[in-house]
Amino acid sequence: VFGSGRLLDDLIQYVYSGENCRLILMGDVAQLPPVMQTESPALNPEILRGYNLQVWEIALTQVVRQSEDSGILFNATRLRDALRNHTVEIFPKLQLKGFSDFTKVNGDELIEEISSAYSRDGMEETMIISRSNKRATIYNNGIRNRILYREEELSSGDRLMVAKNNYYWTENERKQMKASGDTPEVRKELQSIPSFLANGDRAKVLRVRRHLDLYGFHFATLLLQFPDYDNYEISVTALLDTLQSEASALTREQQEQLFRGVEEDYQDIPLKADRMKAIREDQYFNAVQVKYAYAITCHKAQGGQWEHVYVDQGYMTDEYLTPDYFRWLYTAFTRATKTLYLVNYPKEQIL
Repeated sequence: VFGSGRLLDDLIQYVYSGENCRLILMGDVAQLPPVMQTESPALNPEILRGYNLQVWEIALTQVVRQSEDSGILFNATRLRDALRNHTVEIFPKLQLKGFSDFTKVNGDELIEEISSAYSRDGMEETMIISRSNKRATIYNNGIRNRILYREEELSSGDRLMVAKNNYYWTENERKQMKASGDTPEVRKELQSIPSFLANGDRAKVLRVRRHLDLYGFHFATLLLQFPDYDNYEISVTALLDTLQSEASALTREQQEQLFRGVEEDYQDIPLKADRMKAIREDQYFNAVQVKYAYAITCHKAQGGQWEHVYVDQGYMTDEYLTPDYFRWLYTAFTRATKTLYLVNYPKEQIL
């Protein structure tokens, strides 16, 4: 657990520890809340006042991601209005007519459409958003096999996404660099190292080296490049079992299995505190958990944007009609800056 495990508590405490500090929290109340929550506590003024804070609210209304005549913006605004007016008991009717940036695509056309988008605008500007990790895995495997023609589990050029926050590798590189001396060059290099590899960070595989099966898991040494960090490159040990997992990262049981396996290697250390320290510094215990990043869930997509976004909401019934569903659609729609494609969308939900 990082900090107390309660991020907002830690943030408020940090603000209070300074002098004359102010705090600005920005977000979109129509987007998905944190996992396992119905709303974002950081965007709830009453919760913030509970910290004895004086709270001012400001609503930003100018849209800059899409143009004013955008079909993406038009339909996203209708979803937002439905949330604000509490009219989420019926499936939203989406307007395609009259818009060139908001369209639909059938499943039998999808591979060709994605391939064209890759060729036209690049892989980094194309994303598929699905409702589940299981569905995202199916898309990722299909794209790698049928568009990229990749048969190996992982290849140079593959796009990955970090599946869980990882502080070990950047901190390790920072320590090694500091040990080389205090020079202007070193200080400049230190500034280029990210604080940590964050859940949702995207990376390109530059090189795949040494594969190793250990503790019941499969590891590989990867040289990764992170485009969102000025193409920062780092060599890490990655855990590849999460590539095909239906879970978002290692499950609690798998994490426990990994811990027990690593712990066995340090049984010769008599003191428990020293043994735990060795485990926390173990490269395999700290392996970066990764997933393919051609198709991702909406929670993983939140915060990102791409020119072309393909949205697959999957099979829907009336029981799914909740504010969360409308937030899911709104969040998925607003990831696109140029064109949004509805994949296998029901005809009765389209105007």
